[in-house]
Amino acid sequence: MRALEYGFSPGRWLIARHAGARAPALAVPCSGLRLRSVPPPAPPGGGRGGWVPVAVRLAGICGSDVALLRGRTGPTLSPFVSFPAVLGHEVLGVAQAGALAGRRVVLDPFLPCRTRGLPPCPACAEGRTALCHRFADGALAPGMLLGYCRDLPGGWAEQVLAHESQLHEVPEGLADEAAVLAEPLAVALHAVLAAPPGPGSRVLVLGAGTIGLCVLAALRLLPGPGGVHAVAVARHPGQARLAAALGARAVSAADAAERFAVAEGWGAPRPGLLGARGWIGGFDRVFDAVGSGGSMAAALRLARAGGRVDLLGCSGRLPGLDLTWAWAHELEVHGYCGYGAEPSAGGAHTIEVAMGLQAGHPEVDLGALLTHRFPLERHREALRAAFFHRRSGAIKVAFAPGEGA
Repeated sequence: MRALEYGFSPGRWLIARHAGARAPALAVPCSGLRLRSVPPPAPPGGGRGGWVPVAVRLAGICGSDVALLRGRTGPTLSPFVSFPAVLGHEVLGVAQAGALAGRRVVLDPFLPCRTRGLPPCPACAEGRTALCHRFADGALAPGMLLGYCRDLPGGWAEQVLAHESQLHEVPEGLADEAAVLAEPLAVALHAVLAAPPGPGSRVLVLGAGTIGLCVLAALRLLPGPGGVHAVAVARHPGQARLAAALGARAVSAADAAERFAVAEGWGAPRPGLLGARGWIGGFDRVFDAVGSGGSMAAALRLARAGGRVDLLGCSGRLPGLDLTWAWAHELEVHGYCGYGAEPSAGGAHTIEVAMGLQAGHPEVDLGALLTHRFPLERHREALRAAFFHRRSGAIKVAFAPGEGA
């Protein structure tokens, strides 16, 4: 089968890292991604049952994929990945066997104990499978999720192999373009469900890419957070338009969000020594969907005393980050990358909750976030759109393996 495979090497990683910053035209060819013919995956663990082949219809390019291919991912999680691997963990496809044969499914890409043939660890026993203790153990090579494990190809291929526990049926009437957004929506939804903002809460979303817009969608879709005052930092007109459609006041930068908060009487800056800027008041909840040093600094500064900062931007090492506001304002800081059984939804899986909300609210059209789609043969064009999204206007870029070049 045709697949886009990534093989890590330190030299290629360094070249991609420097090419992206100094010679953007070289960023894509230096990424290390290659279109190859690979054998269909075989069930791990000696062919034990429960594995289902899935024909891929759409597979998104995630910000974490972009970070890996541009050499911007640090080594912290390297014990829990294995290469070479076919990338792609945002997968919509059609199950080819089992109880859901012929049905559209969205995959939970995490590879916890059950997929590895192991008894449940404490996190898995609680339904918190994205926090599994054994991502490097069992019948599979190390890998937290599909696309970062050499034994199971990800969705940038014609077919994936998934454990039956990873499959979530797509509701009738939910379009493919919206369904492929269920996985990133689940990440955002999991963060919002952890502590839903009350009516009238002041919410700042830093970043209006896929995850930032999914946070805004979650705030619209959930009944509890209705009536929040949402402000979103959007870098280009397409992002601003979609953020406004999801009920947010779109601004162009964190400084503009600060000025808006001042104008609304939510906070006031205080000048200090050597150009330092203090802040009184601010936002009840700040979602950082960027993950840069600048966005993290803005999140900590613009949250009110006793407020909450949620990290969804997969930030890594941030040299020079000033953490003063984290302790001086006694902020709650939480990180999110996955999902699982949601206590507030009766234990339902976050992806199922996400698709149910989408199906029940067609007026909140997340399919509009899918701005670009490409066959596998045009992967360099797809990566250019994703890497240089300000130029391309891309929000979500996806591969459609079944479509011709």
